[in-house]
Amino acid sequence: MKLSPISLAMVPFLTAMSASAAVYQVVDLGEVVDARATYANSVNDQGVSVLNGRELYSVDIDISRIDFDKEVFENVFTEDQLAELKNGELTATTHGLLYSFLSGWPNSYNNIHTSLSARVANLVDRYEFQPVSTVAASIEQGQGVQPLRFLTTDTQIGNNEQVLGQNNRNMQVGYATPTFEYTAFTRTTDPESVEEGSEVPEPTEHMIWRPVGAQQLGVVRIGNEVLTLTPVYSEYGGGTSIAQAISDEGLIIGVGSVDISESFITLVEDNCGGFSAPVENCLHYLHTIADGYVSRAMVWQLNDDNSVSSPQILGFLGDKGNNEPHPETELPDVPYSSLANAVNNQGIIVGISTYSDSSDIIRTERIDPWTGQRITRENIYASNRASIFIGDEVHPIFPETDREWLASNATAINNNNIIAGFATRFITGQQRNRMFYYDYNSAELVFPEDFFVTANTIPRAINDQGVIVGRTEVVISSAKRQRAFMYSIDDGSFIDLNTYLACDSDYTLVDATSINNNNEILATAVTEVPLRNSWGEVLTDEDGNPRTEFQARAVKLTPIANGTPSECGAVDESTYERKSATSSLWSALGLSLLLLMRLRTGRSQRKAH
Repeated sequence: MKLSPISLAMVPFLTAMSASAAVYQVVDLGEVVDARATYANSVNDQGVSVLNGRELYSVDIDISRIDFDKEVFENVFTEDQLAELKNGELTATTHGLLYSFLSGWPNSYNNIHTSLSARVANLVDRYEFQPVSTVAASIEQGQGVQPLRFLTTDTQIGNNEQVLGQNNRNMQVGYATPTFEYTAFTRTTDPESVEEGSEVPEPTEHMIWRPVGAQQLGVVRIGNEVLTLTPVYSEYGGGTSIAQAISDEGLIIGVGSVDISESFITLVEDNCGGFSAPVENCLHYLHTIADGYVSRAMVWQLNDDNSVSSPQILGFLGDKGNNEPHPETELPDVPYSSLANAVNNQGIIVGISTYSDSSDIIRTERIDPWTGQRITRENIYASNRASIFIGDEVHPIFPETDREWLASNATAINNNNIIAGFATRFITGQQRNRMFYYDYNSAELVFPEDFFVTANTIPRAINDQGVIVGRTEVVISSAKRQRAFMYSIDDGSFIDLNTYLACDSDYTLVDATSINNNNEILATAVTEVPLRNSWGEVLTDEDGNPRTEFQARAVKLTPIANGTPSECGAVDESTYERKSATSSLWSALGLSLLLLMRLRTGRSQRKAH
């Protein structure tokens, strides 16, 4: 039986039975004082880590441009706080309350009890408050976590940026949303909307925040140079694109707009005349509440001169796997789509796309609650399935006739053409995700068994040694808890990564998002950190001791030479009801080895909430 590099590291354990050891050491990437929570994204073979932060600290807010006499603030601040703000004083407390309000205001404006026409007619109210950033990207290259900026404009008000991938040449990809500028606007009334005989209201002057640029654009960062990815279709708001991953050969994959829906054009024509708000604001708002753009998977090539080629639109599985849409019928059209998730150095792209079968008509019936009438609808069978994109062709991973799975998704591929993904089906009445791996060279499809039948398992990454990492579920005190896992194709071992940490570790790993070819893993953990105010200052109790909270933190796991799992007590209330699907190290060692592995049950229960 051939053992994986990780399993080989466990061999000394069989004889030494060390009581205080570990397979992985947790390397805290360093506290990110600009974000309350950080989430792991990717670690490359050079050990460079990229991550994203949420709930940002010290966000610039210009209170001189806010009218605190508005009624909406009466439920946000006390009278004393409002008096301070009107006087130009901004404390950590009022900054936190104001940041929370401004972050949630766009959603609050979308009151379902207010008609769309009424909301559009008062868009100046929507954009009079300063937009604030809520997501930011970071990078760690051995010198602490640093901001990873994708836009270099002078002002970056309200702009969100997120890193989604990188390659071994230290190029990062992701996306950025538009910034906003403070500008004057004269609000008028469309004469055609005024009833005959009524007076046309007088124009009113307003100061509002206007979006500058496209809805969302994919970006590539090469050192200090940032390139944006132009989508195929950019009318009605500039279009959208996202860069999901980049190969070492400079092949960039993602998704972008290729068209726009007729219904959205109608919305624009009915509402965006430039009377109640600038056209840019109206388009921005409609895109936030309606799915306007038609998007498809795309691929761009980074050239030697750091220019980016025009995007190539990737296809979809199509009707009965012929890469074409279904024939014209009286039935509703199938909304064909595709999404590229990962690419290897051979240029093989994996992701998801729509499959249909025009010979299979799905009939659904329901009773209208108001009329009591029985309504029958017919649609062509369609599902989103794990797909392989090679050139102009799209290939399925699952047989075309396989209806056992509701949907499937290919999430990762290594340079040996091994693909990892998950498929969804009902298991004991619950919709669950099961992990699979697929060998493109041999067309072998395998579903490894995880910890228990109904566990949700999502693989996130696979390295060239065939080690897969991601997130799954374990049962602790009869409750399901999300945990990071590692699976080795080589020997079939399926491991809760928390069992590979030291007994006294302060981290509970809940998701593993990346593994490089040195078996270093980037993961998101829950750990106890100092509680900070909105300006990032540590809060203390009445005795001057730092207050703490449990929060998400991106960490890197580095293998310990000759490391062995720690003996931290027998299995207690945690449940690992797994039977290996293949000949694995665990089945060879039997239950005795599992009993020697510690599960840190008490700490997991304490930190999982």
